Amino acid sequence: MKIDPRRLLEVLAVARHGSFSSAAEALNVSQPALSQSIALLERELGMRILDRGRHGAKVNKSGEVLLFHAEALAELLGRAREEMELQARGMQGSLAIGITPITSSGLLPEALQVMLHEAPEVSVSIVEGLDTEIIRLLRTRKLDLVLSRLGTQPRYTDITEERLFSVDWAVVMRPRHPLCDSRSLQLNGLEDQHWVLPASGSAFREQLELVFNKAGTGWPVRSIITNSILTIKAIVMNTDCITVISPRLVEVEVAAGRLHAVPLEDIGSLREVGLAWRRSDRLSPIATRFREIVRQIANPEGAASDAVDRKR
Repeated sequence: MKIDPRRLLEVLAVARHGSFSSAAEALNVSQPALSQSIALLERELGMRILDRGRHGAKVNKSGEVLLFHAEALAELLGRAREEMELQARGMQGSLAIGITPITSSGLLPEALQVMLHEAPEVSVSIVEGLDTEIIRLLRTRKLDLVLSRLGTQPRYTDITEERLFSVDWAVVMRPRHPLCDSRSLQLNGLEDQHWVLPASGSAFREQLELVFNKAGTGWPVRSIITNSILTIKAIVMNTDCITVISPRLVEVEVAAGRLHAVPLEDIGSLREVGLAWRRSDRLSPIATRFREIVRQIANPEGAASDAVDRKR
């Protein structure tokens, strides 16, 4: 059975606007025509996908699956329009990347430097968010590639992951801090320290909560909370506050003598970081080249990559 793609977009409009009347206005069609079109789709499917009521309409449980594909279709069409507009303006195309904080420093900027040197007429967009958010954006085609931790999400049949490196963590402080002479530290025992830590709702906070849980200690009470990694670094540089962060995120400051990092011992197994992309889709030439660049930077010796399908 074929599904008319226009009807998928109509379902998406109703889901987004919450009523047939508002969706019809947005689509520039009459409400009766929209109702008739979706009713025909439901007859073809043999099931209801929208629940109608006095206060509007919303997608039901059966329609959620269809809505996922409708969102992907809308994004695909939007990306196609964007690509053509870029071509008309003399650009080579676009690249959309999803990241979490661990990949935002070092690897990503270095890969972009190489990419833009080779192809300066590429439009690049970068989205930082929680693992759940960026994987959904990847699955619905809003992103081409994701650089993030691996193994944190359900196993999807449409996603392939490739390991790049493992992440360690360190206690970071200003030089000449009383803890600077330590060869290593454990979180369990640092409860009395003043901390600078990420705010709730951020990907960085989500990662650190896992670190503290694995160490068997609670979230520090004596802490300054901020949603800015730059602010965390600045406060630690200029006070006796400490933080926990990947050494990759403070390489520049440590090399310049602005920060000092002490390895952590009690954080459990290291978390793998890598690439993810849609398994069944063909990557654009730009996305393919960016993936190759990231592989080369993460693994300069050319060791074989470990790509695996994420399946339920």
